Amino acid sequence: MNRKWLVTGVVGLLALFAVLALVVGGVVGRSIVPEPAEPSRPATVRFADSLTDVALSHPANWVRRTSADQGVRILASSTDGSAGVSVSVRKSGLETVTAQSLPVVRPLVEDLLRADTRITAKSQPAVVTVGGLPGYKYTYTYRMQDKSEGAHVHYYLFKDERLVQLVLQAVPASRLDALAPTFQQIADTFEGNNR
Repeated sequence: MNRKWLVTGVVGLLALFAVLALVVGGVVGRSIVPEPAEPSRPATVRFADSLTDVALSHPANWVRRTSADQGVRILASSTDGSAGVSVSVRKSGLETVTAQSLPVVRPLVEDLLRADTRITAKSQPAVVTVGGLPGYKYTYTYRMQDKSEGAHVHYYLFKDERLVQLVLQAVPASRLDALAPTFQQIADTFEGNNR
């Protein structure tokens, strides 16, 4: 009988050691293998234009560009030119546009789009407020000089008596879906009343 108790005790002790080994292994394993981190956003660079009080952030690996057009306040693109952002600010000749009076200016925006004969297809406008400014958002494809197509996500925003155009560009147009999250992050950082 003592032998039976001894075997049962040894088996029980071995089972206890096995359970302890599993628990200790799990604790040690968690400390060695970190929990997956949330996906990090790429580093960004903030640019603010003190003349027009607009600002936004774009990916840090994009290159700041210059434009001969004095209305273009912010211009940056990826090093290969396949993605970019521009912000232009011009006098609109209109009184201050609000969310309530926005429908009155839609024909003006549509005229601006019709004047660009490169546009090959465009979405219906979406009413938006970006950086505190009311406006319209269009997505369209356009024909480039080499006959290939690019795509724009184009925001027409109204600030005081000025028209602010935030344009996000994908070249070729087929890259638009892949760039959509980056473009949305840029638009989310836009401030129209940067004071």
